Amino acid sequence: MTCRICTANDEEALIEQMAEAMWLTQETRDPDNEWRPWDHAGPYWQRVMLDYARASLKVIRRDFVG
Repeated sequence: MTCRICTANDEEALIEQMAEAMWLTQETRDPDNEWRPWDHAGPYWQRVMLDYARASLKVIRRDFVG
């Protein structure tokens, strides 16, 4: 199995996929049952998840040293 991060040709598409996957992990954690699919998450939550995915990718690639 090849590394998806290492072989990605389109970094922005990879970040979008990561953000959506991260969003999907939150479905069962919503105590108020207000969770929505990614397409209806709204610009705020999509931006939050995209920023988080972008930061996660930097950490995984060791582009960020804290």
